[in-house]
Amino acid sequence: MTDDQDTRQPRRVERITSGPLFRVLRPVLAPTAVAVTVQAVGSLCSVIPFSALLALADRLTQHQDLTQHQDVGGALIWFVAGLGIQSACGFLALLITHFADVGLQATLRRTLSTKLGRLPLGWFGEHSSGRVRQIVQNDVDSLHQLVAHTLVESVAGVLTPAVGLVFCFAVDWRLGLAVIAPMAVYFTVFSALSRTGNREIMARVSDELAAVSAAITDYFRGVVVLKVFGRAGEKYGRFTAVSERFRAEFTGLVRPAMRAQAVASVFLTASVMACSVFAVGVWSVQQHWTRAASVLVVSTVAMMLPAAILTIATSAQARAEAVEAAGRIVRLLDEPELPVTDREAELGDAAVEMRDVSFGYRQDRPVLRDITLTFPARTTTALVGPSGAGKSTLTALLARFHDVDQGQIRLGGVDVRDIPPGQLYRTVGVLLQEPQLPAVSVAENIALGRPDATRAEIERAAREALIHDRIAALPKGYDSVVGTDARLSGGEAQRIAIARLLLADTPVLVLDEATSAIDPDAAALLHGAIRRLAEGRTVIMIAHRLGSTTGADNTVVLEDGRVVEQGTHTQLLEHGGVYARMWNDWNDDVCGVAR
Repeated sequence: MTDDQDTRQPRRVERITSGPLFRVLRPVLAPTAVAVTVQAVGSLCSVIPFSALLALADRLTQHQDLTQHQDVGGALIWFVAGLGIQSACGFLALLITHFADVGLQATLRRTLSTKLGRLPLGWFGEHSSGRVRQIVQNDVDSLHQLVAHTLVESVAGVLTPAVGLVFCFAVDWRLGLAVIAPMAVYFTVFSALSRTGNREIMARVSDELAAVSAAITDYFRGVVVLKVFGRAGEKYGRFTAVSERFRAEFTGLVRPAMRAQAVASVFLTASVMACSVFAVGVWSVQQHWTRAASVLVVSTVAMMLPAAILTIATSAQARAEAVEAAGRIVRLLDEPELPVTDREAELGDAAVEMRDVSFGYRQDRPVLRDITLTFPARTTTALVGPSGAGKSTLTALLARFHDVDQGQIRLGGVDVRDIPPGQLYRTVGVLLQEPQLPAVSVAENIALGRPDATRAEIERAAREALIHDRIAALPKGYDSVVGTDARLSGGEAQRIAIARLLLADTPVLVLDEATSAIDPDAAALLHGAIRRLAEGRTVIMIAHRLGSTTGADNTVVLEDGRVVEQGTHTQLLEHGGVYARMWNDWNDDVCGVAR
C-alpha cells in the first residue's frame, strides 16, 4: 500500500494476548521486578506512619500532656521514618524503571531498524510510511508510560490502599466497611456506564492515527506539484477530512468512558470518603464501640486512598495502549525476511540466467510469467516494453529486492538466493529510475558501494558523473549532509547515484534509464562515461527512450509480463512486431517535438 492510498481498513479488533507484551518487555523484566519489589516494600511501610499517627491522636484526644509521655517522641520518629522510607522506595523504584525504559526504547528501535533493513522491498510497497513510522516511533513511545510509570504506580496503587484498608479494619471493622462503601459504589457505577473496553478503543484509535499520519506524509510529498497547478486544496482537503474523521471517531469512542469516569469519580473523592467514615464513626463513638482518635486517623487514611485508586483506573488506558503497541511491534518483528546465506559463493563469470521465472506482488496477480532469458557476460541487453510490462520488476529480482515465486535466477552459475547479500551487491550495481540518497554526507552517499574509497577516488567518480562542481559549491562541499546542508534536484541526485555506481565498479550493471532526469547536453557526456564503465561488464538496461537501445547487443521486449520478442535493433525492426511499432511511435513523437 502506498502513501496515496487510504490506509483505513474495515475496523477489526484483534485479540492480543499478553504474549507479545511479555516478549517486548523481556529485556527489562529483571530491573522491573526489582523496582516492583522496592515499591512493594515502600507501600507495606505505609502502615508505619498510620500506626504512629494513631498513637499521637490517642494522646491528643485523651487531653493528656504530651510532654509527659516518652513514647510521643518515639511515635514522631516512627512517623517521619515511615514517610521517609515510603518516599525513598518510590523514588528508587521510578529511577530504576526510567533507566530500564531508556534502554528498552534504544534496543527496540535498533532491533526494528535492523528488521526493516532485512525485509524485502515489496513489504514497503504494501505498508504506508505512516504505518511504519507509527510502529517505530509512536508504538515504542507508548511503552514508556507502562515501563517507566504504570507498573510501579499500579503496585503502589494496589498495595498502599490494601495496607490502608487492612489498617482501617484492624482499628475498627465498622470504619473499614465505611471506607469500602464509596469504593464499591465507584466501581459499580463505572462498570455499568462504561461499555467499550480500553483495548478495543486503543485498536480503533490506532487505525485512525495511522490514516492521519499517512495523509500528512502524502500531503507534504505532493504539495509542491499541486501548488504549481493551483490544486493544493485537494490534498489539503483529504488531510482535513481524515483529521475530522479521526476527531469524530475519537470523540465517539472516548465519550462513554469519560462520562462513566466523571460520574463514578464523584463517589471516590476525599470529601465523600471522609463523610462516609465520619457518619459511621460518630455513631460508633456514641455507642462506645470505638474511640474518637480512631475515627480521625481512619478518615485521614480514607482521604488518601482515592488518589491511589484513580492511579489504577487511569493506568488501564496505558496498559491497553501498550498491549496494542506491543502486538504491532511483534507482528513487524515476525514479518518473514529474505533468507540469506553467510557462505561466499564461487561465481563463474558475470553471466545472468533466468529460468521459468514467475513473480507477483500478490499471489492472484502475477507481474512476470515464465520468463526465460540469458544475459551473456560482458554484453549489453536492453529491456523495453509498455509501461507496466514488468521491466523494473525483472531487474529488481536480479538485485534480490524480492524472491521469485517460481523458477530461478542465476548469477555466474549460482542461484542469487545462495549468494550472501554483501557479495551480491558487490557484484550487481543498480541505478534505479528514482535514486534515493540517505541523510548522510555527499561523500558517504557516493562511497556507499565502497566505504573504503579515498576522497580522491570519490571526487574522480563525481567528476565523471559531472556533479563535482555542484558538490564543491555546497556549504560544506563533500561533507554536506543531504537534506540538511544540501538540497538537490532530481537530476543532481541522479548524478550522485551515477557517481556511486561508477565508484562501486561492479561486474554487473542494472540501469533504469540512467539519464532520464538530466538535461540533454549533460546526458550526452554521461552516456560516454557509462559506455566506458560498461566495457567488459554485463549491462542490463531498462530503456524508456528507444534511441538508447540501438547499440545494445540484445533487446528484450516485454509485454504483459512475458517475453514477446528479442534480438538486435535491426532484427526487431525487420520483424515488424511490437518493437517496430514502439520504434515508429517513438520516432513520430521525436519528430513531432522537433517540429
